[in-house]
Amino acid sequence: MAKAKIKFADVNVTVTVPVGTRIIEISEKVGSYIAYNCREGDCGSCFFTVLDGADHLSRPSALEKNTLFAHFQSILDGWRGAGDIESLQAMMRRENFAGKECRLACQTQVFGDATVSPL
Repeated sequence: MAKAKIKFADVNVTVTVPVGTRIIEISEKVGSYIAYNCREGDCGSCFFTVLDGADHLSRPSALEKNTLFAHFQSILDGWRGAGDIESLQAMMRRENFAGKECRLACQTQVFGDATVSPL
């Protein structure tokens, strides 16, 4: 069976796993701080960022794209409702807006070496 190495930068642990393993399954075992709730792609709580090797992970599914879109849309809606610059800046820091390398751990499979970190 093919193997890949995945590094969790937050706990400085690298593990070798079978290709096709989901990030959430590995993160639980190594003690990474990737939060999760539903494990199905609906809640959007298992965000992580890809630090290296994005091309060695599964492509985002339609479900993952829709969940990410809904989450970021709600963040933007909240930012628009900020009453002043200090509140807006506090919201932006708290949400840690990630950009294109933000993925859902419950949906992302490992196909090659990569480095990841929770948001």
